Amino acid sequence: MKAPPASTGEEHHGGIDSNELKARQIDPRNVLDLSSNLLFVDHPQRVKNAIRTSQFSHYPDRDCGPLLDALAARHQIPTDRILAGNGCCELIHLVASTLLDSGDRAMVVGPTFSEYARASRIAGANAYEVRSHASEAFAVPTEALQNDLESQPPRLVWICNPNNPTGQRIDAAVIQHWLESFPQTTFVVDESYIDFSVSTQSLVGNEAANLIVLRSMTKSHALAGLRLGYLVASEPQIQALTARRIPWSVNELAQAAGVAALQSQPHYDAAMQRLQTEQTRLIGELRQRGYDPLSSETGFFMLPVGDAMAFRDRLLESEVLVRDCTSFGLSDHVRIAIGDASATDRLLAAIDGRPLGAATPSDAVESGSAPTWGDDFRSQLHQLFRLRRDVRRFRTDPIAPQLMAQWIEAACLAPSVGLSQPWRFMSVDQPSLRERVLAEFELQNESAASGYEDAERQQYQKLKLAGLREAPEQLAIFVVPEPSQGRGLGRQTMPETVVYSVVAAIQNLWLAARCDGVGVGWVSILRPDRISKILAVPDHWQLIAYLCLGYPSDPAQEIPTLELAGWEERMQTNQLWTHS
Repeated sequence: MKAPPASTGEEHHGGIDSNELKARQIDPRNVLDLSSNLLFVDHPQRVKNAIRTSQFSHYPDRDCGPLLDALAARHQIPTDRILAGNGCCELIHLVASTLLDSGDRAMVVGPTFSEYARASRIAGANAYEVRSHASEAFAVPTEALQNDLESQPPRLVWICNPNNPTGQRIDAAVIQHWLESFPQTTFVVDESYIDFSVSTQSLVGNEAANLIVLRSMTKSHALAGLRLGYLVASEPQIQALTARRIPWSVNELAQAAGVAALQSQPHYDAAMQRLQTEQTRLIGELRQRGYDPLSSETGFFMLPVGDAMAFRDRLLESEVLVRDCTSFGLSDHVRIAIGDASATDRLLAAIDGRPLGAATPSDAVESGSAPTWGDDFRSQLHQLFRLRRDVRRFRTDPIAPQLMAQWIEAACLAPSVGLSQPWRFMSVDQPSLRERVLAEFELQNESAASGYEDAERQQYQKLKLAGLREAPEQLAIFVVPEPSQGRGLGRQTMPETVVYSVVAAIQNLWLAARCDGVGVGWVSILRPDRISKILAVPDHWQLIAYLCLGYPSDPAQEIPTLELAGWEERMQTNQLWTHS
């Protein structure tokens, strides 16, 4: 199980190599970089403003006071247990130089990030790996690790959890057992990718004296160009590390951006949700093409391809960069980071060896021509229509206010008769109002059930017809029946078109939310007059829809719940379309 480490020379990790691109005559600005494990996100204005207004003519706060305060608030731990650094790489080398002496043994749980072994060797230690293997789907070899710890406990153990590049994790209970069983060994657990995982349990709150936890804002908040990481440890460990650190290693821009990013956490959480949705799509597309992507707890995954370097070079010809895993000792695998929808399109086009498709709508607008749409876009659009289904089962994760604002804006782009814009939106945030709406639903749902007989009633009562208890957002949508806007145009013969306009706006909102990985459920088992009274809206407003919004428990489900439950079968299109 033990493998000798590579040389102590600096290794190239993920990211764009400008010299290589220059030799290949590729413009770096055109390259889609999926070789680095970073969150695909457009930073909120708060972060951009923080960077722009930073006082970089002065020395930065050497203790990173405001940043530590923000991190302490996030993790609910004292600032005395936190140390910020110029990315996790600096902290890895700081830990090794502080804790390791010449001749010490340092175990690395591999295959993994090479800097753990390199930093250990630079400190004079004997670094060795206990590796997982492809034949076992790279499952963490906990039994082999346990045996090694028992035979000769090392001074230091490096664990990346979840691991780079395999995407696998170790259960926190296993690490806790080792912390208690081997008190003379310090366990360094790198949680740089934990924010990408939905099931890996963090050890940040663990106060064990022989535990150091590394965290990276480079990855989870896409601050790679600024370099920002931190570690959490016991106060004595922090004091020892602080005594050896380089002063002012975290620059002013990184500190300011870090604080602003933490204050904008819902924005990054929403991007994480979109990433998870995109990961499901990409994995499915690759499997349809005959590939076997490995399961992963992170925002990246490994893909067996035979010759990793050749595969990587072929994609780079299409200006798409993935990471070949040769430096991990895995010359037949590449590592691919998850991007956004357009990144997935480019990657798949490069893998297929085909052009990406027609010009984007923005290209068409700039050229003054009519927009054209490629096959990929049309396929995704129809997939979005299928995923538009009514959602009743939600996760409770909060939705970023910026996303809600974007969806309302999309709704307001809907057509309206006479440009009347008769829609009105009300976010129902107060718990007391939500409880009253829930009570109204339960009353009307019971009444509706009584209208069915025997077996049909039992079937009805088993249906979940609303997500009012779980959905993090609830939105009431009203129509103004006789709006002054539009001056009555188009309504004299068909006054109901104002209602149709609101329904069109709802469809826009629904599709925009679904595009961001959020589901919508329309709760119709409510009395409109009663909801209007509960929400105390103007008398002339009429309720059209009461919507629940949240991340679906099953984001990939295309078939509507009522169809799955056998309540009704979907009619064929030819039954619904006739000719005069």
